[in-house]
Amino acid sequence: MATFEEIERRRKRAKSSYRDAKKHFVRVEGWLPVFRAYARQKALAVHYLTLCAKDAIDVRYFRIKGVLEYDAKQKAYPTVSFIEREAQDYAVIAESLGTAKLGINGDLEAILIRPDENASNSAKLRKSFPYDIVNLDFTGEVVREGDPPYSQTIRAIEKIIELQHGANCPSWHMFLTFRACPETANHEADQELRFIIENNLQNAQAREAYGNRPAPHDLIGARYEEFLRIGIVKFLASSASNRGYTCSLENSYVYSREPRDGGPPYHIVKLIVRFGVVRPAGHLPNPHHVMAIYQESVPAIFQSQPIDVVARLQANDTRQRILEDLKPVLDELTAQSIVE
Repeated sequence: MATFEEIERRRKRAKSSYRDAKKHFVRVEGWLPVFRAYARQKALAVHYLTLCAKDAIDVRYFRIKGVLEYDAKQKAYPTVSFIEREAQDYAVIAESLGTAKLGINGDLEAILIRPDENASNSAKLRKSFPYDIVNLDFTGEVVREGDPPYSQTIRAIEKIIELQHGANCPSWHMFLTFRACPETANHEADQELRFIIENNLQNAQAREAYGNRPAPHDLIGARYEEFLRIGIVKFLASSASNRGYTCSLENSYVYSREPRDGGPPYHIVKLIVRFGVVRPAGHLPNPHHVMAIYQESVPAIFQSQPIDVVARLQANDTRQRILEDLKPVLDELTAQSIVE
């Protein structure tokens, strides 16, 4: 089981990669089109909840691209909420960005699943819903070593879906980022996901959609990042159907990482998921309808294929284009003396 110190080291290493081409490729090709669609629809008033880290690159980038409401005179982001658990990083974000809709110095998971212990932050966060886009850019595993399979992270994701539904949000997007590393995986959770996938494959349509991937048991060893990608999307689809939403995977991205400290290599998986309401808040769920919604989503999940970010960056001048696109944000960070 990883110690707290090891987890913190991983978190800091992951945050140091926020400025690289791989991560920015997904902002440009994946996140920005979603933002543009909402910006057109809502006249820039895109309500956005993010785990932005110290640099707040996503917030700055979307402002620079003109898809996020910003009051330059007041130095204010009236539709942006951010959560940061490290006090020093929170202070940097709050000072450098200016006024936000909501800023919380706290742990998202604890706030959502242990509200009695985090009463003030919990109340503020709950009142801030709904959001058009929720960006859960985690720096670690969805289920960590030593956690039960039904982990705090998974429970927090479910709570967000529940709060969105309770706030009568008709449609919205989640950007979900997590790490896939077999050496630090929660193998109990892997086996539970495997059994769920195997049960889905009893259906002929789902089996055909699964294609020529190795069997779930073999997929864990052969392509762990792909096993987690389809497993986590299926979890989101199941959770959404139980909370009044359909869930569709619009895009997914995968890229490799080589740790600088000699740790095991791993992959980053990024999902762009749309939720659409099928049961209004306050109405009774229909178990048969819930199951039908989930079963309809499974073949599409199995048919999906991730975008290989490393391969895309090797094409023509893509890497240079992506880094040039990031430069205005990095220049702004330099001007504000914000360093990695």
